[in-house]
Amino acid sequence: MNLTKQNSRQLYTSLQVAVDSKHYKGETMGIHSKILIHWTGKDIDNSLGANKSQQYVERLRDDLENGLFAKRTSENLIRKKKIKNLLRICFTEIRLSQARTHAKRYGKLGIGFARDFILNKGGRPVIYIPHTASEDSSLLEDSIKKVYEKSKDNKEVHKSSKWIMAHVKRMSNGKSEDYYEEMEWRLVHDESPKHKHFTKGKGKDIFRVKFKASDIKVIIFPDEDIKKMSLNDETIGKYFSEHMPIMTTLDDCSNF
Repeated sequence: MNLTKQNSRQLYTSLQVAVDSKHYKGETMGIHSKILIHWTGKDIDNSLGANKSQQYVERLRDDLENGLFAKRTSENLIRKKKIKNLLRICFTEIRLSQARTHAKRYGKLGIGFARDFILNKGGRPVIYIPHTASEDSSLLEDSIKKVYEKSKDNKEVHKSSKWIMAHVKRMSNGKSEDYYEEMEWRLVHDESPKHKHFTKGKGKDIFRVKFKASDIKVIIFPDEDIKKMSLNDETIGKYFSEHMPIMTTLDDCSNF
């Protein structure tokens, strides 16, 4: 069922109320969303296997049972500087009307949490830098990079600078993709004993961030059929037996 624009506005209002039931005292409505969405499924979209709808149901079931998925990776964060062995989970606070464009890039299943939930686990907004910059306009990124490169003889400072770099992202790919509009947040794992939000998952270099049904504020499905399949899944149905988040589809989001 597709939502009308009027119903979409009502859904958007419900999303905000679901997150901000306490209504932050003295705070007026700002430009930033209080919902952060983790997108997944790009690997499913790119796979050659059949029945991708069922794969999306299985992905949701896996995330609900085991937690959000993170795998050790490498990333070019600051120009000509790659960070290795990085563990992080990404979220976005984009407007839901932009969800379809974003889903094409990262996957068509979105799981949304209250911003404070991610914040309290250590999640932070990324630091955006231009894809390219002249020598006299790159003070921030050059400073971060210099601390990282010049601190190799100081293990503590070097490691701390790595986690700062882990929160840096280019504003674009230098071509047609604009990342700045994503308003990305990252939850980075420093693998220290005190950081207990990440737990070891099954398989090499696999980690998970677990959550409860009540932590989820919204689920955005690729389409109505996958939404129905998920709600008919016994495990998923049982998971949401006491708390049911708002559920919508990418088509519905286009009406926001």
